[in-house]
Amino acid sequence: MRRYFFHLRDGDTLVQDEEGQEFSDLEAVRLEATASAREILSEAARTGTAGSLHLQIEVADEAGRTILTVPAGRVTGTVSQS
Repeated sequence: MRRYFFHLRDGDTLVQDEEGQEFSDLEAVRLEATASAREILSEAARTGTAGSLHLQIEVADEAGRTILTVPAGRVTGTVSQS
């Protein structure tokens, strides 16, 4: 199992996940990132801020390389791999 870190980016601001989570494969990582982005979008919709949502989840591997980016405002769209 490998550890992945789910950082939150809002423009130039990056909130780093210091603990990370362990996953057995990249598909499990992708599913977790997408579920997290949906949660963010859902909360923004409840508070009426979804229209101004520019957050994205940047998933990094143990070496610190960004391997996946999921824009919270586009969780039904394409997920890009870096």
